[in-house]
Amino acid sequence: MRIAVFVENRNGVGLAAQIMNAPEAQAHSFHLVTADRDGDVAGWIEQEAAARFDDLKVHNLFQVDEALSGAEFLEEVGHRIHAFTDRERIDRLVFFNDQSQRGRRVAGELGRTLPLILVQDGHLDFHFKKTDSGLRDQNWYYGSSSPAAVCVWGPATAHHLLFRQADADAPVHITGALGHSDDPQLLRAARSTTHRHAKRPGEPLRMVILDQPLSDQKKLSRGDHRQQLTELCEALTAFGEVEIKPHPSTLRGHLEWLQNLPDVTVLDESALLEAEALDGYDLAITFFSTTYLQTLRAGTPLILFSPPPLNIVFPTINHPLLRNVGTVGELVDVAADLQRSGKFTANVHGEPVEHFLTFHEDVPSRVLRRIEEAEVPVERPAPRWSAPDEGPQAHLSRAERALRAVEGRLNRPRSLAILGLGFSYVTGVAIPVLTYTQALLAQSPVDIRYFDLGVYSRTEDVLADLEGAEVVLINSLAPFWRSPLANELTEALHALGRTVVLYAHETEYVMNFEGEQHALRHAEMLKVLPKIKVLCVSTSQADMFRQLGVSDPVVVYNTVPLDTHRARARRTPGERPRIVMVGSMQDRKGLDLFSRVAELAYAQGLPWRFAWIGHKTWRIGPSTLLSDRVEWMGALSRDRVREELAASDVFFLSSVDDPMPLSVVEAVQQRLRAVTYHRVGSREVLEGVPGYHSFAEYTPEAALDALRKVLDEEVSEQEYQDVEELFDISAFTARMTTALGLAGPEDVVRGGGAGAVGDGPEPDGETVYGEGPFAAVLSRHGKYLAEDFTRHLTSGKHDDALRVGTEILRRRQPVDVLIGMAEIRAGRGEVDEAHRLLSAAAIAGGDRARVWSEISRVAGALGSRGKAIRQLARKESIRIDLSNRSARLLKSD
Repeated sequence: MRIAVFVENRNGVGLAAQIMNAPEAQAHSFHLVTADRDGDVAGWIEQEAAARFDDLKVHNLFQVDEALSGAEFLEEVGHRIHAFTDRERIDRLVFFNDQSQRGRRVAGELGRTLPLILVQDGHLDFHFKKTDSGLRDQNWYYGSSSPAAVCVWGPATAHHLLFRQADADAPVHITGALGHSDDPQLLRAARSTTHRHAKRPGEPLRMVILDQPLSDQKKLSRGDHRQQLTELCEALTAFGEVEIKPHPSTLRGHLEWLQNLPDVTVLDESALLEAEALDGYDLAITFFSTTYLQTLRAGTPLILFSPPPLNIVFPTINHPLLRNVGTVGELVDVAADLQRSGKFTANVHGEPVEHFLTFHEDVPSRVLRRIEEAEVPVERPAPRWSAPDEGPQAHLSRAERALRAVEGRLNRPRSLAILGLGFSYVTGVAIPVLTYTQALLAQSPVDIRYFDLGVYSRTEDVLADLEGAEVVLINSLAPFWRSPLANELTEALHALGRTVVLYAHETEYVMNFEGEQHALRHAEMLKVLPKIKVLCVSTSQADMFRQLGVSDPVVVYNTVPLDTHRARARRTPGERPRIVMVGSMQDRKGLDLFSRVAELAYAQGLPWRFAWIGHKTWRIGPSTLLSDRVEWMGALSRDRVREELAASDVFFLSSVDDPMPLSVVEAVQQRLRAVTYHRVGSREVLEGVPGYHSFAEYTPEAALDALRKVLDEEVSEQEYQDVEELFDISAFTARMTTALGLAGPEDVVRGGGAGAVGDGPEPDGETVYGEGPFAAVLSRHGKYLAEDFTRHLTSGKHDDALRVGTEILRRRQPVDVLIGMAEIRAGRGEVDEAHRLLSAAAIAGGDRARVWSEISRVAGALGSRGKAIRQLARKESIRIDLSNRSARLLKSD
């Protein structure tokens, strides 16, 4: 297979080298290609290639200093990359950015003729303070060119792309990051809970500002960028030595300006600051950058600075080496603490690194496998619209019925605080809420913050941090037992009129156990529970809370992260059926029962194999049997667990008490037969489904009988699919958002709340979503939006057409939508907005003659302002028509 790699910078060459170092790469030939007219970029790329490869040359599509204007150069990129791939008989093309100026041309030219594989090469999961209907930042639109495959770093990016796609089967693959996810040093740093201290307290610091070309990339104005750097340097020089490392792509004018900053040292922009070099600094500062991975390796504290004028916000990651700040003053406070005490004031709240970076040992092989399997996307016809089913709820799926059960609570706040005792994918109690909030960030304007209650010592401090939160979600009952503040805090929030919600995961067994261990706090909690809203994972759990005085518990069930490529279990059991359990080794999970069932099966001569996946805990009684007939596999990675489930025949959940176990949901996703005890919440949704059985008596004999029965029947694909949809991320997100009363995607563009588009633009023409500095970016999981827009436009429902059109323009800029919205605006006398939309249509793709004809038609409704536009449009239409006729004449000759 002949594989071309389109590179635009040094980093692209390094990524290409790693893909080519995969063991399977020997079967393919690789070709490096770039597009540079000026020579500087091509020179850097050739130097990097010479250092990494023995004889692999870089092909530049252009001669240096070709007599081409900027527009002509970009137009030529598409033509020349097409000619190159034809000439070299290229089978696949890999590129790293489909939203750069060159990357867009490559994607547009080759997307329907050659499999294009987009590989993530930088951090993409940024938030934005403001959004509008136009293009805000190219990172948000990453992957929207419909490549054959997109290889991303972690679940946050995958969810971002999947929720933005109309296609439910979007080709997004979580491969991990080349050079990062397979680095043991970074893995250790990412999961570290400690860091080295700086020099002795009171000694001057050595600090480095990792600058970025913010003004060159139109992310900040030149004046704002330079003002922030000036203020930053002036403030930091009081604490020690300040150095500035410009980005390699910084333009000469900015480099010259940097030299005029007083009392700072400007480093060579072409030199790379890797972990080894960063290790010599006491503090690093940047705006938003992948450099955080290098500072983690180096053990160097990093401040991520989002000044007020900068729209992009780096997500808050909970790590002892990372700190997010929004002003120079806050930044100076952190530097001052570090200089005075030698201790870095890091984020005490936030998301885990694993939200953004999935760790694998074989990332190059994973990426190469996606390259090999990629095919040119087939453009499917849009299905015909049909009216929704208006029948009784009996005809709805489980997921739809569950959503209907929590509808009607329509208070729509836009800020959510989540309280817990740590947020990590390592613990099952955090998985549903972490999965939910990632989905929520991708499809609604809700500002989300995480708070670890374990780091506070005073209720007043928690209340101060929660001041802007309209809804407070407490994840599990554990904080009420383990934190001295939870009960008092909940009472205070209730007295202030805040919405406080508990998302409960605990069972009656756990309630009784913890009630004995923490009797006083447990009694206080029982007084608080009736005052707050309680969300439950099963109806039996809801019944338990009703007995505790909760008047209206809401059943939302739960969800699990989307494993995009989970394998299915075999339909027919093998000669030696394998029975597996996933869970921590403790008595509540049924260690003794599982072992005795394995012994009983062996005594009866059954050729069954038993395996248990999960770490050992201290909660194992002295009389608990740990049978030698069971393969005790210990803790495994998520991917390994999925592999083991696929290699098994029955999932046997031996727990004596579990409200709605996630492991059963995962077994259903992989079409694995399942057996549980009668009291486990899974029975509520699986009872009667072929492929599932429960046992009413908690005895080895009853469990063995259930295993016999389930092995003799075939899994019902239809009903398993129905159960899977109940726990689907999007369905769960809809239920949770409705139950919490949060603003959903439909609230973004209709009036009725602060921050809605109908409230009017800010002075700069944008709309602010959320009052805080870290508001979430806007999107929703929409299907067939273009079809909706056409329907509303042709039926004269212009408000609806504008609403849907605005949503479409957040993702891409289709000509028909731009023209249609311009026509509506022109009809309403909104000349400026219509003019802007027509300008966007003029530079968009499509049939140019038709586009200019439509622009001329709409411009007729703009009065005197439209006269010049009509004249231009007519000239362009004539020019294009003459060009087309000339081309046909030449072709006929």
